[in-house]
Amino acid sequence: MNRFARAILFSATFLTVTLAVATRALPPPQQGAGKELIPLASWQKEFKIIHGSDEGKLVPLTSQPDSADGKRWRLVFGDYASLLLRSDPSGGVMMERLDLPGRHSYIVYEPALPVLPGDIHSPNPIRRQTAYKMYSIETGKLRRSGRVTHAIKQITKSFFETPAGRIEGYYAEIDHRMDMEYYSKLHITLGLGCRLDEGPVFGTGEYTLTRLGVFTETKAVAAGLAVR
Repeated sequence: MNRFARAILFSATFLTVTLAVATRALPPPQQGAGKELIPLASWQKEFKIIHGSDEGKLVPLTSQPDSADGKRWRLVFGDYASLLLRSDPSGGVMMERLDLPGRHSYIVYEPALPVLPGDIHSPNPIRRQTAYKMYSIETGKLRRSGRVTHAIKQITKSFFETPAGRIEGYYAEIDHRMDMEYYSKLHITLGLGCRLDEGPVFGTGEYTLTRLGVFTETKAVAAGLAVR
């Protein structure tokens, strides 16, 4: 697997592919905002990789609020990745930066990309196109840049089969397409399962990397809450 694509894919396992999850649509309740699905608070959980090359591995997921800015916080998924998030005025969750320690790189999105909307019961998809820039963590030198097309397709009430048992929550389906150099493209389909006021409990991801406009490679991964 391309290491750049693999690192991005694992960063999204906690952020729609139904590889090891049983879901069914339920009537939506009357309230709920994106920031209620990923609480801006200090907490830590343990996830287990249930599909993919690291199957069986336990990985901590930690939320770290920014003490200097009450609207920003960081999600850290073991040594795979960390996301710098912020809440917007509507109650949605946006991603400003993605750190990939294994690649010694970080990506900045300008403007920020939506992860969850302010109204999780809205039937309308959210689509954004933005620029990204990848930098070296050690030197700050620009490594690559391009465009991202990003969409939150839908959010449904669902059940998730996890190592910690069956959990009821919300399932967000996200489509992420990244233009890369040398006529290459990365297409990632993400699934993020969360409970209101508790945060992520399940994540899936599938990526297709197309090189030189011809050669393709597809991989998939899934992770679920290990202990409740």
